[in-house]
Amino acid sequence: MKQKIAIITHAFLDQSSGTSLAVGGVETWILEIVRLFYNLGIEPVIYQLSKTDFTATFEGATVIGYKGTDRKNILSHCHEDIDSRGIERIIYANIYTDAKYYRPGQIFVQHGIHWDYPTSHYNIRGRLKWEYMRGKLSRNDIRMCLKSKLTIAVDTNFINYARIVMRHRFNPSGIVYIPNFAWPRNIDNWGPKWINDGEIRIVFARRFEYYRGVILFAEVAEKLLHSLPGIKVTFAGSGTNEKFLKEKFKDYENVVVKEVPHEEIYDLLCESHIAVIPTLNSEGTSLSCLEAMASGCAVVATDVGGLCNILIPDYNGLLIRPIVSEFVNSIIYLATNRKEAARLAERGHELVSESFSSEMWRTRIKKVLEESGFLERE
Repeated sequence: MKQKIAIITHAFLDQSSGTSLAVGGVETWILEIVRLFYNLGIEPVIYQLSKTDFTATFEGATVIGYKGTDRKNILSHCHEDIDSRGIERIIYANIYTDAKYYRPGQIFVQHGIHWDYPTSHYNIRGRLKWEYMRGKLSRNDIRMCLKSKLTIAVDTNFINYARIVMRHRFNPSGIVYIPNFAWPRNIDNWGPKWINDGEIRIVFARRFEYYRGVILFAEVAEKLLHSLPGIKVTFAGSGTNEKFLKEKFKDYENVVVKEVPHEEIYDLLCESHIAVIPTLNSEGTSLSCLEAMASGCAVVATDVGGLCNILIPDYNGLLIRPIVSEFVNSIIYLATNRKEAARLAERGHELVSESFSSEMWRTRIKKVLEESGFLERE
């Protein structure tokens, strides 16, 4: 009889249909651990929110969607089903689970500090309300850590925060840093773009959300299009600002706004020269950044969250402040200095290959799960 492991998350498959993988870093992380478990002969059972109840099978995993938004009710259903299947081990794959509904002694995956953004309220009442919520969110993650057998953190930003606020309660053996991953592409796929002359292709490949810097980069792109008329800009993704982007750039022939399936994103990145990661907040070790480096792109990213764990300034990319002028100047510099851009791209690819590949991620996570007793040693 196969060992089963439960994974509780906010989303994995599309919440409307339950047939296709949802787009996002957490979803990609879960998919990769599903593949790891499948290869180990373990059957994952994934629980998520959905717009209608469903049960599906995806890459060897059973996926169960529960309709609704009431956290207590949904988690009650999850735990009841887990018990009925005799599952003893649970991975709480993100911060969806409230600490008061969390079963102690399990695994918690912390994908980055997500309460670092400022409030949009200008009145004192709105600001105080957000500060209360910020404190509540941060305390929830700390309580999840304290209840966990092991917390897996994708960046050191959260570990340092936990070390400060936990004080004497901080247990270094209870939390481990395992960064995210990418699949390095062969140089034959991305090398030719640095040899051939022609237009410089710039890509924003992530969700069209404010905190991911899409509004900031839209302003940057508009300025670049006037300064560097020979460039091409692609916004690859989807999100709440898609309509805004299409309206803003409807008269620009060299700007493309489109949704790209995850399985095709590497093809786009291998054709692009410069990838921008203009994150404003709530960032772990960005999959978008790692995928860009894995595809031989020169990366320009902000000094936010876990990006500082994967990008060494002026060695494998440019690390700047989330300011329009700094993005404009950095991209103009790379676009007019192809050799320097190619050098950064080559080092980025090397770094992903040597330290952030999916193969290394599987080795690391398997090792810590075995050491914690969560998995049986082979």
